[in-house]
Amino acid sequence: MSSKQPKLVLRESCVHDVSRDWPAGSFLEMGAGTGHMTGLFLDRGFNGAGYDLGAESREMMRANLGRFRNRFEVVDDTASLVPGSFDYLFAFEVLEHIENDLQALSEWAGFLRSGGRLLISVPAHARKYGRSDELVGHVRRYERREVELLLTQAGFKDIQITNYGFPITELTRRISNALVKGDRSYDSMSPEERSIRSAQAKPRVINRILAHSNERLVRPFCAMQRWFYRRDWGDGYVVSAIKATA
Repeated sequence: MSSKQPKLVLRESCVHDVSRDWPAGSFLEMGAGTGHMTGLFLDRGFNGAGYDLGAESREMMRANLGRFRNRFEVVDDTASLVPGSFDYLFAFEVLEHIENDLQALSEWAGFLRSGGRLLISVPAHARKYGRSDELVGHVRRYERREVELLLTQAGFKDIQITNYGFPITELTRRISNALVKGDRSYDSMSPEERSIRSAQAKPRVINRILAHSNERLVRPFCAMQRWFYRRDWGDGYVVSAIKATA
């Protein structure tokens, strides 16, 4: 049985669709959590480094990705990284947790070589902000024009935005918000602590539901969402861009 939330399955599929033809190279993943998305790229022959704000998350990442230790490093301090040394910069479901997202993205971009490629994902549409966003420390959900402006200001060009998740996430988002409406287990945590916790574990009620679900049930919707990638109806954006030459 799968413990993946439907949106994660759909996001993985969209990320693969967007990056399927990219040659393997070196990457830096910011906010890598416990290394789930990282492993997908390492399996494809990529190599690089990952960082997460949570020390416990970094230890979990080391354990989860130990088989790749000859091609992947978990860093405890990004100051140890060489500027301009990576072919790719990844950040999946990270920027929405950060108040000053432009400053963060601009700093991360410093580790990417000129002409290098960015790949991120963020939740879409401010009107959809709900209890499930609040619970995991989201500061915002993004609109398409906000994403374009943010990346342009951070020094990126050739911005490509794919909207994923429609139609199934319209249902699963509402279910998730209803399920966690009364969950107060995160109330005493700061937004930063909620963000770190969200990378490590899901709310208990969500875990109980996922224990009786199966990833295979979501797979048909991975194909279906492709029909709507150019629409702006789904729950999330997968975004690629090129770092402009200085």
